[in-house]
Amino acid sequence: MNRIAWLSVLGATMICAGCEEKSGTPEGATGAGAGSSLAGAAQKAAGAVEGAKDKAAEAFTKLRGDAVASLEPRMADAREQVSKLKSKVADLPAAVKPTVESGLKEIEKQLGTAEVQFDKLKTAGADAWESLSKELGDTIDKLVSSIRDLSAKVPG
Repeated sequence: MNRIAWLSVLGATMICAGCEEKSGTPEGATGAGAGSSLAGAAQKAAGAVEGAKDKAAEAFTKLRGDAVASLEPRMADAREQVSKLKSKVADLPAAVKPTVESGLKEIEKQLGTAEVQFDKLKTAGADAWESLSKELGDTIDKLVSSIRDLSAKVPG
C-alpha cells in the first residue's frame, strides 16, 4: 500500500509540474507540444499507478493464499478427529454416552464456526484477511483443545 501511495504522489507531482506555467511561456500561448507532453506524462503516471496496483493485488493474493494453505491441513485434521469421535459414540457405555454426546455437539458447533471463518478467509479483502486468519487460527486451537479433552473421556 505504501508503494501505491508513493506512486500516486509521484504521479500527481508529475502532472502538477507539467501544468505549471513556465516563466518563458507567455500567457495563453501554449503550443501543441506542451499539450501532448502533458498528456504523455499523465499517461505514464496512470500506467505506473496501475502497475503498482496490480503488483499490490498480486502480493495480497499470494499472502492470503499462503494463509489459507497453512490453515487447510489444520482444518482437515480437526474434521477427521471430529469424525473419529462421532464413530466412537455409538459404542460407549450408557454412563459416559450423554456427556460425550453433549461435548460432541459443542465441538460440532465450534467446527461449524471454524468452517464459516475459513470460507470468509478464502474470499477476504486486503483489509480483513490478516485478522480473519488470526481469528481462525485461534478458533482451530480451541477446537483442537476441546477435541483433545473430549477424546480423553472416550475409552479406546
